[in-house]
Amino acid sequence: MKTPRRPGSLKPGYVSYVIVLSTGLMLTLMTMSAYRNAATSQVVQSETQLRVDYADKEDAVLRAVVNLVPNRAIRAMQNRSNISGVERDALRWQNIFSEALDQANARTSISAAVKSQMGAQTAVTANVGDSALTSMNVMFDAIEPESGYVSTGLNRSLGAGYPVPLETANSTIASRDKTYPIITSEKVYGNLAASGVELPVSEYSRLNVIPYPDIRFGYSAPGEPFVAKRNWWAFSMELGDHDDLIGSVARGSIGERDFIVSIYEIPSQLAVSAEAFTKLGTHADGTPWQHTNIQGGVYSTRAQVESGMHIDRLSGRRGLTLGGDVTIGDNEIGGNPFTPGVSEQFEVTNGTFMPVSMASESGRAAFIPINRGVDYFDRFAHAAEVSTLSTTTWNNYSVGALQCAMRLDITAVASSTDTTPTALRFEYLKAGVRETLNIPMNSVPVAGLPPGYVEVAIENGSYTFSHLVDVAYGAPGGWAFRSGVIGPITFNNATFGDPLVGTQKRGYYRATFPFEIKMLHGIKPSIAVYPERFPAFLAALGADGPSVNHSLVVNVDYTTSGINDPDFKPSIPCTEDDYGVLLTECDDLTAYTKGFSLVTNLRLYIGDDFNVVATAPPAGSGLPAPFYPPASLFAPEKRYGTDFDPFKVQIAGQIGHLKGDDGTTNNPVHLLDLKMASETTAAAANIDVNLRPITHPAELPPVTMMNWLVMIEERRKAFYTANGIK
Repeated sequence: MKTPRRPGSLKPGYVSYVIVLSTGLMLTLMTMSAYRNAATSQVVQSETQLRVDYADKEDAVLRAVVNLVPNRAIRAMQNRSNISGVERDALRWQNIFSEALDQANARTSISAAVKSQMGAQTAVTANVGDSALTSMNVMFDAIEPESGYVSTGLNRSLGAGYPVPLETANSTIASRDKTYPIITSEKVYGNLAASGVELPVSEYSRLNVIPYPDIRFGYSAPGEPFVAKRNWWAFSMELGDHDDLIGSVARGSIGERDFIVSIYEIPSQLAVSAEAFTKLGTHADGTPWQHTNIQGGVYSTRAQVESGMHIDRLSGRRGLTLGGDVTIGDNEIGGNPFTPGVSEQFEVTNGTFMPVSMASESGRAAFIPINRGVDYFDRFAHAAEVSTLSTTTWNNYSVGALQCAMRLDITAVASSTDTTPTALRFEYLKAGVRETLNIPMNSVPVAGLPPGYVEVAIENGSYTFSHLVDVAYGAPGGWAFRSGVIGPITFNNATFGDPLVGTQKRGYYRATFPFEIKMLHGIKPSIAVYPERFPAFLAALGADGPSVNHSLVVNVDYTTSGINDPDFKPSIPCTEDDYGVLLTECDDLTAYTKGFSLVTNLRLYIGDDFNVVATAPPAGSGLPAPFYPPASLFAPEKRYGTDFDPFKVQIAGQIGHLKGDDGTTNNPVHLLDLKMASETTAAAANIDVNLRPITHPAELPPVTMMNWLVMIEERRKAFYTANGIK
């Protein structure tokens, strides 16, 4: 049926195809625009993520380079490092960078080990960023327009934005430094560096005063002058260049950047430098330190600082523990410096780094103490090193006993049951060449005249000696000797007896030996050393003076015939069966214009005031008076006194320890637990200690410990200065 239409219920209208089509077109365009914007956003996000990925990879690679470079530099100084093959090739800059990629896991997004830990060995990785990264010469190269992998900071300036260069006259070193990281004493500061160091390079070429880098590790304060030598190499890096080369789209690459990798050679110069776990502030019995003043920084591998201590700056490598009311530096720390946020708040408030720091906080940097442990004291523990890439061998660089100009060895003993030394060997430098003097200790008179004697009179002649000498009277075939003579003496038969009847005789002298065999406490065979006697003795030998023969090592030659027995190798810790070294006549060291050092692997007894006579500071140094010749004593154990215990012990300068620390033991070193000759511990009230840092190369003794600070920094134009990087 039909339903009638109601009149007037519907209004007339029309449909416009133009409007419909226009609206549809507009909506379509809007949809397409939204899709295109979404696609563009996705591309931007992917490129941003790629940029982040490349940045993360490059940062990880740089951290790996910091770890690898010092290791390879050490190996370049070691035995047979210049023998062709895999060992030498591993030391090349090219292979350092390649191994850094491996250590950083930069070639894959996830390693097989991580997949295994996640139980995802069969997972499909859809990360197109994975790359073999094999084009080393594309990703790493020298600063343009130079070729190779690095530009060396040696023998020429790279201009603004780079540190001042070192120089060497050895063309082999200059050539090898572009291929391997070379550390050698033949790299020095020369005229090219004069504008960037604080002291004249003509006087202080080996080490100079330069600014401490702007890093968190507080061996010194950022920008503060400190004594060091800076070796450096510059390179450019862009990991994305490899992917461009193979046809991938590396739009996420962050571009080529320039970097400088540095090895600072830093002689130990802080008030306290201990490669050990130390407890600062108390003795082993819990008694607090008394009469102790410490200026400047303190470094310890691991340290526990007891309540009540104040230290200007504290740094470590494995851990630092502070007592409740310990104060560090001039500003309020504001809490435990290792609590999150405390260091950040301190730095915001004071505009400087926290004066308590760990090496792990310093980013692309590593602090490496060069500590050989007990081997530091013993020349005979090291075989000769040959065919090394560096002209400075690792043992000669890092072992104090091998750095000494003079050597004194026990070479013979009475018997296997009587260990009294019967022969010594003394080595010294004469015109820069090492000479040897073999000294029998039980053969007077002898068949021939030992070296070093100078004729002074004919038979019946007299002479007056103003200092102690040894004298001889006779002729070839017969000799008579006297030791420790001073004043007038007549060379005749009445004085000496007639050592060779019927023959014209003459008188000779030489400075009294600056060492001898003595019995400590009447029972312990020991070597007595008299530093003040060496200058005259060296002059009598025609040797170089104490400015060259400025350091002495005392060892037992347990490799020689007659005492080639493990029982004769000194023990560390020392035993009562080992010899001692008795140091006396040592209060005035002013004859040693370059300082004096003694190294021994025997227990050292300091039986006299040591280095207490001041002298004029080196000309032009600007160092204040009173100035004392720089001196160092290295021994596994020290005792104060010989025949009797001193009432009081006063120490000024620097103090250190070489025990080492693996981070697990709980047996701290107490640096101020001093023992007397009688083996009793010095009373805390009788120990007076004033420690301060070294601030000038002229204060460095001939033998000192060395540290390396290794770091990488980016060369940015915003930070260029005339002399280098801020």
